[in-house]
Amino acid sequence: MININFNLRKQDSKSPQVIYLVLRWHGEYYRYTTRFSIAPKNWDIEKQRVRNVITELHKDTINKYLNDLENAAKGIYANAIAKQIPVTKEYLKSVLDRYTGRVVDEKKTFWSFLDKFIADAPTRTNPQTGQIISTRTIQKYNTTKDVLVEFEKTMPRKLDFEFLDLDTLNDFRDYLTQVKRHGANTVAKHIETLKGFLNEAAAVGIPVNSSYKSKHFKAKREDSAAIYLSETELQLIADLDLSTNARLDRVRDLFLIAAFTGLRYSDFTELKEHHIKKDTIELFQIKTGDPVIIPLHPKVRELLKKYDGKPAPTISNQKFNEYLKEVCEAAKLTEMVEIQKTKAGKRVKEVFEKWKLVSSHTARRSLASNLYKRGVPMQTIMIITGHKTEKAFRQYIRLGKTEHAEIVRSVWEDTRA
Repeated sequence: MININFNLRKQDSKSPQVIYLVLRWHGEYYRYTTRFSIAPKNWDIEKQRVRNVITELHKDTINKYLNDLENAAKGIYANAIAKQIPVTKEYLKSVLDRYTGRVVDEKKTFWSFLDKFIADAPTRTNPQTGQIISTRTIQKYNTTKDVLVEFEKTMPRKLDFEFLDLDTLNDFRDYLTQVKRHGANTVAKHIETLKGFLNEAAAVGIPVNSSYKSKHFKAKREDSAAIYLSETELQLIADLDLSTNARLDRVRDLFLIAAFTGLRYSDFTELKEHHIKKDTIELFQIKTGDPVIIPLHPKVRELLKKYDGKPAPTISNQKFNEYLKEVCEAAKLTEMVEIQKTKAGKRVKEVFEKWKLVSSHTARRSLASNLYKRGVPMQTIMIITGHKTEKAFRQYIRLGKTEHAEIVRSVWEDTRA
């Protein structure tokens, strides 16, 4: 909550004094000059307004201004809290200056805003996490910007905030779907990112066409074509003799560590000796900053010993995934998998040998799915993987209908026994 007062610089002075707006919130303090001055003897300290005296000819004008300014300051604070904008002295000054007309902003175009928004991202803090914007997020910003640049070339006029009406926004969605021929999730990603840009612009007071908030401008995500590997398939990978290929041997071992810990690529590639306790791995996840404690699987203990507790690779995620597919092909993971997805606005089916669909993230899904198959409670698995919501976690359970039927059958057999 914010407290607002109006004070004079010197209440006991005989000369006119400037009226200050004083704001206090959560231990912070900021004083903003109103550029109005009055004689202290004509100031009502209790009411914090100009007294009703004939010697102050503009008393009504000043008091109305103070009332309006107080309401504006409260609104500015409430808006910042609602939109999760950090309330700082600098922020209050900039918004109050625009309100009082001391600073007249040059009209910000869509592109000038976007360029500055992306340029400032490496030093900006995400108010929801308290962390600096990640490189991956900035990469996402730039990818969507590049697509918007291409889209603008197909339009009769340049993109700008007031021109981003529902027709233009839906044209953008159609461009992604029909011209770029993107899948449903890629379309949704670009639309969500564009909405994020427009939300940020609106939050700093730029007039933005509100059509982007319409229920008619959205893109539906669909379950990805991600797979998991069963314990039997993981054992096939573990049994491979890769002693003559150090490159694939290390990638195989790292993947198995991930498959029995559920760690993301960003975490298992940063695994250090101090993360390894007696019977657990304890670390803060890089993506979320949240701590996780993972019990050491015998296979993980064996592999960590093989690498003296320092298994991290020196290759990129892209190369890791490339080499991992070689490993899985060598393990003969050739089961045919049919994938259905929306591409260019149409539902299509594709069939792949399973090894072609494996990536570093398959390991995390494998841990979640295999533990779930064994009957480990969902809440327990979520604590291990670091998931906060069941909705997010359920996307990792990749069991088919047959496997779910087997789970129920095993429960019934245990009951009969």
